[in-house]
Amino acid sequence: MIQDERAKAILQHLAEAVVCFDRQGKIELLNRAAEEFFGYSASELKKRDIMALLSKHDTTEASFSVSSLITFDVGKNSHVVRDLIGRRRDGGICHIDISVRELELEGIALYVGIMRDTSERKRSEKELNLAAKVLENMGEAIGVTDADNKYISINPAFTRITGYLPEEIIGKAPALMASGRHTSEFYQMMWESINKDGQWQGEIWDRRKNGEEYPKWLSIVAVKDSGERLQNYIAVFADLSDRKAADERIHFMSNYDALTGLPNRELLHDRILQATIAAKRLRKKVAILFLDLDRFKAINDTLGHSIGDLLLQAVAERLKGCIRSSDTVARLGGDEFIVILPDLPEGAHAAIVAQKILDAMAVRFVIRDTELTTTASIGITISPDDGIANEELIANADVAMYRSKEIGRNNYQFFAPEMNDSAYERLTMENNLRRALEREEFVLYYQPQVNSATGRIIGAEALVRWRRPGVGLVPPGMFIPIAEESGLIVTIGEWVLMEACRQNSAWQREGLSPIPVAVNLSAVQFRQKNLTEMVADALKETDLDSRWLELEITESGIMQNAEAAVNTLHLLKQMGLKLSIDDFGTGYSSLSHLKKFPLDKLKIDQSFVRDITTDQDDAAIVAAIIAMAKSLKMRVIAEGVENKGHLDFLNSNGCVEIQGYYFSRPVPADEFRKLLMQGIWNITLCEDCAHRPRPMSGPAISKDECPCVQCIYSIKDADRRI
Repeated sequence: MIQDERAKAILQHLAEAVVCFDRQGKIELLNRAAEEFFGYSASELKKRDIMALLSKHDTTEASFSVSSLITFDVGKNSHVVRDLIGRRRDGGICHIDISVRELELEGIALYVGIMRDTSERKRSEKELNLAAKVLENMGEAIGVTDADNKYISINPAFTRITGYLPEEIIGKAPALMASGRHTSEFYQMMWESINKDGQWQGEIWDRRKNGEEYPKWLSIVAVKDSGERLQNYIAVFADLSDRKAADERIHFMSNYDALTGLPNRELLHDRILQATIAAKRLRKKVAILFLDLDRFKAINDTLGHSIGDLLLQAVAERLKGCIRSSDTVARLGGDEFIVILPDLPEGAHAAIVAQKILDAMAVRFVIRDTELTTTASIGITISPDDGIANEELIANADVAMYRSKEIGRNNYQFFAPEMNDSAYERLTMENNLRRALEREEFVLYYQPQVNSATGRIIGAEALVRWRRPGVGLVPPGMFIPIAEESGLIVTIGEWVLMEACRQNSAWQREGLSPIPVAVNLSAVQFRQKNLTEMVADALKETDLDSRWLELEITESGIMQNAEAAVNTLHLLKQMGLKLSIDDFGTGYSSLSHLKKFPLDKLKIDQSFVRDITTDQDDAAIVAAIIAMAKSLKMRVIAEGVENKGHLDFLNSNGCVEIQGYYFSRPVPADEFRKLLMQGIWNITLCEDCAHRPRPMSGPAISKDECPCVQCIYSIKDADRRI
């Protein structure tokens, strides 16, 4: 249809792709540039629909058509259709814009579409958009200044970190945010690096809009054009506040106790090392004070760990108030603290600080409206006199601390070399106790409890003994305190309870008269939360009726937390057990407290019984205890009865339940079984004490051997043991 050859020649040499098509979109003509662009020859596209050159990936395909290409605004015969996606013969796609113009040739309406490849522009736009998005969403702040170092652009992170909005910072110099921490020499070196190397990076402190100083990691790059003329500075920085805080937290956790804020074991060793090095150089002394709170475990177990933690914090504050700024208080762990006193002219000066600490601890603590009293035992070691190495100094101070506990607590002791022997013995004893549990070296002895009016055995007390191979029986006083201190008393006490129940049940199965067997509960054992479950398990496993089990609780054990003790005792009483308070008179019970406790029996401590015939005070105390027990409708038993004088006094004051060497020492289970079988105490009275004894079993005995109360009284040797 187009006849002008010159026009065709011009069309073929145009750089832009040109496609001519009619109103229906049928292609009439395309130039060489269009052939190359789409990969088709002119003959292949002749009379084909122009829509074949548009990709199916075109997001506008659903609504785009030929009519969209040839629909012009009113008064115009051309328009530009942008952002189309073209489709090449090989399946490749490209971004194109089409400029369409209408022309009429020989009465026929034709449309000329001049196509431009916008793929590169689209790619550039995409990269720019991506770069803008990256800058917009970067966590690091970016600020661009001009050659005069005045801000011309910032990203959102810049505002988030510094607090400055674009309108507040554009045109201003970075010096606006200077913290004042750095010297002029610092900035001079920074700019020398930028001018010489074109860049600088490092940590720097700046100031936010709100005045807060903060650390940041800053990188500055100088941007120059092709002629090496300075154009811009680009600063990129990250806020280091969180990282610094995290580093500080890690450092704190590594070197300080989280509960009290005091130096921990790690920092403690460093402080001791530095102190001893300085002392050696200056020829001074260093004192190490090892402090342990007395009976802290009782407070912790009774009132709860939260109260215990608050008490430890309060103790830490008091300790800090007792020392110089150059001294150190550290928490070693639990309720143990270490005080380092460097630069002392003489080791004796440590005693002044130790006494100051004891005086401070003597003031009651008030924790959540509860008044608490705790004392401290302190061991002191001096460097270089007692050692130089950290471990040696701490170990020696620990030994001295244990010595202060042994002599009554609430005091301080300086280390002496002979203390190590005692500490070694104590450690050896603890290790041997652990092995004794594993090897079942413990046995029970039983001491009878007698009604002196009838001579009848009315019960027995189970007493633990340690039969150590190659040594023999170890006295309880040598191992019970160490068992209590180490916590082994709980395991030992559980074994004693189980074994006593098992033995009593075995005696009853043999047909022997049933009697209650008393088992001692230590204060530590009494505070165990699973005490009632442990007792119930022992009764169930041994098939022992609960009325034949008696639990003896020390007076001091139940008075440490009277309210909690009342609840525990009621639970035990509901199980059908007999309950007695042991060593009565040695603690601080009051009548009002005793009335609250569901007790069956008071046991008078042998320390009062021992001298009742020679000490008027002891005699008065025992008489008062017996009278008080009667007023409370409680039974009373006296232990430590060793002679006829003791027996006479107790009987005359109405105490007929007796336990002591006057009747029998504690004996092994098989010997106690014989006592029950022979009925040595379970007898009828003689006839007028002429007096033929009639034992329930066994051979007749002479008057001199008669266990009848009347005959016992007639025996001249008042100290005779039967």
